[in-house]
Amino acid sequence: MNTQLRQGLIAAAVAVGIGLVLWAISLNFEYKEEKDWRPLTGEARQNPLYASRLFLKGMGIPTETLESLQSLSSLPDTDTVIVIDTSRYTQRQQQFDEIITWVESGGHLISRGVSDWEFFDPERAEDAFEESDNGSKISSDPLQRYLKVHTGESIPFKQKDYTEIQLTDAGKTLKVGSDYFQSLLLDSDNEQIGLTQIKINNENFIIQQKAGQGLITLVSDLSFIENYSIDDYDHAELFWYLVHANTSSPIKAVWLIHSDEMPNLFKIIWQHFWALCIMLAVLFAAWVLRVSRRFGPMIPKDDEDRRNLMEHIDASGNYYWQLKQQSMLVNSTRAAVQQRLIQRIPGWQAMNNDQQAMLLAERLSIKEQHVLKLLHGDISHNPHEFTEVIKQLEQIRTTV
Repeated sequence: MNTQLRQGLIAAAVAVGIGLVLWAISLNFEYKEEKDWRPLTGEARQNPLYASRLFLKGMGIPTETLESLQSLSSLPDTDTVIVIDTSRYTQRQQQFDEIITWVESGGHLISRGVSDWEFFDPERAEDAFEESDNGSKISSDPLQRYLKVHTGESIPFKQKDYTEIQLTDAGKTLKVGSDYFQSLLLDSDNEQIGLTQIKINNENFIIQQKAGQGLITLVSDLSFIENYSIDDYDHAELFWYLVHANTSSPIKAVWLIHSDEMPNLFKIIWQHFWALCIMLAVLFAAWVLRVSRRFGPMIPKDDEDRRNLMEHIDASGNYYWQLKQQSMLVNSTRAAVQQRLIQRIPGWQAMNNDQQAMLLAERLSIKEQHVLKLLHGDISHNPHEFTEVIKQLEQIRTTV
């Protein structure tokens, strides 16, 4: 058998082996596609209605997101739908009244229910019932009080993954995934005028109430329109029908509100006092520019020339001599010298003038007569002599 034939047989055997392996894999293994969970990124991490906004925009409806109820400083035209997916606990009464007036003028408000947990709390239930005249339940939420409804227990799904609901303007039933939805119960004094109830297992899931020329849609929970749920079952289609429920006016835009949080303090200050902020910034910049030249270590001052003590004495002597008050300077200087000698020489006060002059002359090596003249003599006749005596007295005071 030649070499080429042998190589051909080997290649054929390898190909057959590979084919058998692939055939065995196809019989025993199945290719299955699995979904990999990925966390949300960007705006979707902070905005649970981000996917709903993209959905409505894709359907040709201009849609924008407001960060919180506090951002709803002014209401849009009545051809806009406002969707509030919050508990509304930061909503002011004035803002609530303005929204109701806007709805009665033709607007459409979609909001989720707020749990009335006080009805299930034994300590708070009694107070909740006492607020009404007939002892019936009254919701603590202003919107639910306006609609005369309150929340009840959870809606049972009977261990099903989804259930079907029928909207009045939908041509078919829509599937809603199972979740924790609280039923919406009517107050005992609710007259049900202009009221539409959409139920799940005989429990109210959606309530639509006409208010003037507008409409209020209260949903047990709007979690089915949030990012992770809107693409499940018929949630997107259900949201579409809810947005278009108010047939009295065409839809021009949708506003989505997803947070109850108060805005940042600095944002509020800038929003209401931006002119003051700019003025303070300009003043601060001017102050920095003004004091910037003073930054750094202090520059030491040059040593000032000091006059000799004798020059001061000479000037003082001339001054007192001109004022004819030389005796005042002499007496004060002699008194200072005597005080110093009392401190430095023991028994100085017990000595007479001659003894003091003798002792001081020995210490200073000067004549006794000169010492007597300095301490007790009359020196008011000659200005030069007066100045010299003052100088010598000061020398005695500082050297003894």
